[in-house]
Amino acid sequence: MSALIERITTRLVALPLAEPILHPFMGARTQFATLLVEVHSSDGCTGLGYASIESVEMVRAIECIIRGLEPRLKGLDAGRRAFIYERMHNLTVDLLHDGASNLAMAAIDVALWDICGKQAGLPLWRLLGGYRDTVPVYASWTLWRHMPIERLESEAAMLVEMGHTAMKLRMGGGRPLAEDVERARAVRHVVGPNVNIMVDALWGSTVDEGIRMAHALAELGYAWLEEPVRENDFEGLARVRAEQALPIAAGERISRVEHVASLLPAVDHPILDAHHLGGVTPWLKAAAILETANRPVSAHSHPFVHMHLLAAVRAGAWIEYMPWWDAIFVDPPTPREGKLVMSEKPGLGLTLDEEAVRRFEVR
Repeated sequence: MSALIERITTRLVALPLAEPILHPFMGARTQFATLLVEVHSSDGCTGLGYASIESVEMVRAIECIIRGLEPRLKGLDAGRRAFIYERMHNLTVDLLHDGASNLAMAAIDVALWDICGKQAGLPLWRLLGGYRDTVPVYASWTLWRHMPIERLESEAAMLVEMGHTAMKLRMGGGRPLAEDVERARAVRHVVGPNVNIMVDALWGSTVDEGIRMAHALAELGYAWLEEPVRENDFEGLARVRAEQALPIAAGERISRVEHVASLLPAVDHPILDAHHLGGVTPWLKAAAILETANRPVSAHSHPFVHMHLLAAVRAGAWIEYMPWWDAIFVDPPTPREGKLVMSEKPGLGLTLDEEAVRRFEVR
């Protein structure tokens, strides 16, 4: 029996960070504005999706797009996810299928997959393939570029004490390479040789700088160098990768499945973001391309959605874990000994903490 889309509701919450993150080109990030999107179907089922960026005002733009899509989606069979995705894709053609339009489509698409899992009585990771029941995580909410070296050392030690076996360090952004290498060496010394450390250069280096950084990190036994050159500079990435000094990771800003073909020759370790691509539906297509090429695929941010996707497919690798959304969920998934253990709760397995949502809601 079909369950039809009856309505789509949205709520906006602003989740404060414990301390500002000093970003090299975005300034001080103090919060994550998160749009909670619930799709209600005629069988009484509710699916949850969400989109997050720093700016409340910019999230409102995503909300406006969803409001524009809602009347064109009402009455459609919620189970026809591929058809609905194509309908949304066509309706947002004037927005060029990047940025806010993709985030809006993703929130709805994720909610529809949540409904599908709930209707089937299966967690999403099983519904999509169920390749593994745990996924490794790396801690990615600290070790920022603005932190002094002593703070990096104490934070890295704290992560190890928490049981994390992998973590991410940010580098670049105008600091001399010699200073960055000293910081990287200090973190490696604190955590020891058996902890995986990823480095994210956040698109802040030239090709030559990226090459030198890769060689320096290789000597310290680092796991990968992520996004060393400007966003979508696939040729530059390929030149850094050609040195074979350190595995090169990139791809989180890819917003179209067809761009995966350009990414493949340029990286060793692709990173995809289902929200940037427009949802679970296009993510599965992108992941299939990578799996066919026998490449691993890791995820950017939003661990509570991406854990299901990486657990579902053979190529799934690392979850980027931040606890920034924990506050609005009841009993959110939490890493244990460097892994997230998959739940048997249907759909995404997430329950909103309504009291917390009211507390953080932006009206």
